[in-house]
Amino acid sequence: MGRDLRDRIADQFSGRGERADIWRGFDRLFDTDAFLNLGYSPWYLPHAVGSSQSRLADQLGARLTAALPATDGVRLLDLGCGRGGPAARLAKRFGFDVVGVDLVPYNARQATDTAQSAGVDATFVVGDATRLPLATDAVPACVAADAVVYVPDTAAVFAELRRVLEPGGVLVCSDLVTRADDADARRTVDAFADAWDMPPLLAADEYERVVTAHLDVHRFEDITAHSVGRFRTWTALYLRLVALLGGRPLAAALRRLGLDPTAVTERIRRAHDALPHLRHVVVVARRGADR
Repeated sequence: MGRDLRDRIADQFSGRGERADIWRGFDRLFDTDAFLNLGYSPWYLPHAVGSSQSRLADQLGARLTAALPATDGVRLLDLGCGRGGPAARLAKRFGFDVVGVDLVPYNARQATDTAQSAGVDATFVVGDATRLPLATDAVPACVAADAVVYVPDTAAVFAELRRVLEPGGVLVCSDLVTRADDADARRTVDAFADAWDMPPLLAADEYERVVTAHLDVHRFEDITAHSVGRFRTWTALYLRLVALLGGRPLAAALRRLGLDPTAVTERIRRAHDALPHLRHVVVVARRGADR
């Protein structure tokens, strides 16, 4: 990962400068002190009701449970653990012994606090997803909640996961991909990714091919309708407020919260444009025989 992108990601998730303003805004609606994922909601439940981000952790935990003979006391790598909400949930509800790895030191520190507040014994360390601080064949299970999307070399991530997973070990990973099928859509998605400090997104079929090159894929599931497929209602509402009276009332409200209206609006506008071309997927894979 290049130093510029690494620094941008660190700034975004460490509360530094305008890059972090969008998360400070989200904290008014969601528990971003603990969760950074895209969330999951069943069809009958609005995404803003309860904790959609806890629900995504539960969905990933359920898939791990279905793929493993047991979960209580099983060592689980949480790749890109963020601020510890999913790890604490997976430890408390399913009994996993979690070790979380995140690129951003602030996130690892916050994750430790989150786990302690939840009464969970979990370990969190700073590390690169392409060079994990774990031994070969170290864990029987791994989860990654919307984290791989921030790593430019997706193939290197899954090669590294193959290394640290035990033979027969299970990966459950949710992530953001694209279905952009023309040049204009691709440019829109690329602009979104750059605004949100992500490398260019992979197409869904390309993502599946990358995983399959290193692991045996058992399931590749589209959960867009339960997450990002609902976001455009919110982004459209925000942009309507921006248009109201030239956006002055909204800008004033954001400034009162200590947020940069230009930075926040730019990111939401880029997301609004890209959302029709984005897909949220869950991959269940297993380390098979050595190739």
